[in-house]
Parts: sequence; C-alpha cells; structure tokens
Amino acid sequence: MTDYVRQKGTAVFGTRLRRLIDRLDRQVQAIYRAQDSSFQPRWFAVVTALREKETLSVGELAALLGITHAAVSQLRRELIAADILRGSSDPKDARRQLLSLSPNGRRVVAKLQPLWQSIAAATEALCAEAAPGLLSEIDALETALEREPLAARVARARPR
Repeated sequence: MTDYVRQKGTAVFGTRLRRLIDRLDRQVQAIYRAQDSSFQPRWFAVVTALREKETLSVGELAALLGITHAAVSQLRRELIAADILRGSSDPKDARRQLLSLSPNGRRVVAKLQPLWQSIAAATEALCAEAAPGLLSEIDALETALEREPLAARVARARPR
C-alpha cells in the first residue's frame, strides 16, 4: 500500500514531522521500558535543563527550551507526580515556582545518563546515515520562521 501522507508532500509537512516524532518517541519509550524505567521521552529536555541549570522557574524553562509556559506547566505536574522534580516558592516572588530535580530525580538521571549517551550516539549515526544535513536544515527552518512566520508566508501566497 502506498503512503498517503508521503504522497501529499509539503501540504502535510507538519503531519510528517509529528509522525516522525511519534515514531521516535515510541521507540525511545520501548528502550526505557526495556531498562525498567517509566521515564517519558517528552520529559528529557526539562530534566536535562534542570540537571545543568539546577533551579529554574516555569517561565525560565519555557524560554530556555523555546516552548510554551503551558507546556512546561503540564510537564512540571507530570514530573512532580513522578517524583522527579520538586517545586518551591521563589523567596523573591512567592507567585513564582522554582523547579529542581528531586533526590529521586537525581538518581533517575544518574541511572539513565549512560542510556541517554547511547541514544544520542545512535541518533547521530542514524542522521549521518540517512540525513547528514538534517540538523542544520532544521536550524535554517527555525531561523526562517523567526524571520517571517508561516502566517505571513501564507498571506503572501494566497491569491488576491
């Protein structure tokens, strides 16, 4: 059977990217399960940012990762429920919650660090094999969208 989505080309560009991300996430999730870990692929960026920066607010994490405040808030709830993060009030502004790894979160990071290195090496090899310029091309796409958002490009492309 032919791949309907592939046949549609750039008309379904976002769908293709989401489908690829879903495939990668499912495969990484299976790798975690094989290691008896309940860690979720979507938690990785938040956890590694907090491993490096130690303490950040939700807003700081959102800005650092380039995702929405709402997305970070949702991840924060999941990670606190999984006992990987802990939150505390900012002593300078009680309305802000500061996030850091919990003691259990630090243990999870230590346990998963070798696996993350293996996943990164395998991903690097996959990109070298199948798409050597992919990361630089993603950088170029992100830069182009920062320069001119898709909505402006669509408006320009629409017939008058």
